Amino acid sequence: MKNYRKLVPLVLVVLLLLSWYTLASDASETGSEYNQYLEAAREYAKTGVTKLVIQNYTAALELNPSVEIYAEAAEYYKAQGENDDWVYWCEDFFELYPTEPKAYDCLLEAYLAEKDYESCYDVLEVAGKRNVTSDYITSVSDEIAYYYETDFNNYDEVGVFSNSYCAVKNKEVWGYVDCYGEQQIGVNYASVGDFSNSSSYAPVVDSSGNAFYIDKDGDKILASNEGYQWFGMLLNGIAPAQKADGSYVYVDEGLGYLFGDYDYASTVNYNIAAVKKGDNWSIIDGTGAAVTASVYKDVKLDEKGIAYRNDRLFVSMNGSSYIMIDAAGNQVGTQTFEDACVFGDTTYAAVKINGKWCFIDKDGNLKSDKTYEGARSYVNGLAAVKVGGQWGFVDEGEELRIPAEFMDARDFNEKGSCFVKTGDKWQLIKLYRLNRKG
Repeated sequence: MKNYRKLVPLVLVVLLLLSWYTLASDASETGSEYNQYLEAAREYAKTGVTKLVIQNYTAALELNPSVEIYAEAAEYYKAQGENDDWVYWCEDFFELYPTEPKAYDCLLEAYLAEKDYESCYDVLEVAGKRNVTSDYITSVSDEIAYYYETDFNNYDEVGVFSNSYCAVKNKEVWGYVDCYGEQQIGVNYASVGDFSNSSSYAPVVDSSGNAFYIDKDGDKILASNEGYQWFGMLLNGIAPAQKADGSYVYVDEGLGYLFGDYDYASTVNYNIAAVKKGDNWSIIDGTGAAVTASVYKDVKLDEKGIAYRNDRLFVSMNGSSYIMIDAAGNQVGTQTFEDACVFGDTTYAAVKINGKWCFIDKDGNLKSDKTYEGARSYVNGLAAVKVGGQWGFVDEGEELRIPAEFMDARDFNEKGSCFVKTGDKWQLIKLYRLNRKG
């Protein structure tokens, strides 16, 4: 009998070798075909035959998907200046490789070339959520951090943002826009105040001289029969009000009389306000009681009628210079100032010394030795400064982040919105980084 026991292993070995050969042969053919497509794509790229370049790159990628080849094709589009196709290609690259930094780099570069900064921030946002990082991602984030778009609407006058709304004036009447520049309350009031963060109400005066409060839908929400001519900001249940005879008092959240008989009364902020009687100013609390023994010739107020913020006020003893004090009337620091702006937040206030503006902290320390022709206090990490006769914005390192090219400027809110003056009109600028819906 023949011995088949030795033959069977031999047959298996032969079949295994044939299988390896076939696989190697197929791989070799595939590799050869892949290289042919790449070589063809690169040859056609030399003469700019885009259709055949991309056909061959695509064929190569179907055989062997590769981050490097996607990036190489993206570079071809970039070199040709075919921005739309470059963007589409990079978007596909990005979708196929959601965790590959090179895909993010390519798409960011394409969007930057198109000046599509909003889409850049979409990509940066996704990168942050997925923890994808690269040197280029970081550099783009830094580069466009203070890029902005300009809203197309123009206004004759504007207020400041408060509770995400800003008062705007066209001709002789006022209304409100939101932080995206969209009209929220019609332009039909003779005068307006600011929306309160605590009540979400704003004081207005209509064309007939009636003073009342509206909510953020523009509906009348608080009114009085006492004949008040004007109301100030309603903060934490108390607001200043002007009577028919021109004197000022304070009212509660139902507009009932609380106390007062002043020539002027400021907004009560953190239970502190400034009031004027005759030629003198006093500092009072929310009950009308004096909190300092001194009287002053002037007290600085901001656009919201607030004198006290960051535990500090700026007051003048003689009418010609100012000092910084705390709520008890104690002077903070030893400096005197020719002028000053109320603190915008807890960082730095703008003050004028020797004809130039600079910044101080709440202890009276100078922020730096840099000076400006004009300045506003820091709000949300930026301060408006006047350089060469025009206004721009510096960050907290006092680097000029938005060039000085405006005739005037207000403050940025937390959504990256700010009104600036160009010519004789005010326009809204919006930082792409912060002014994003959704």
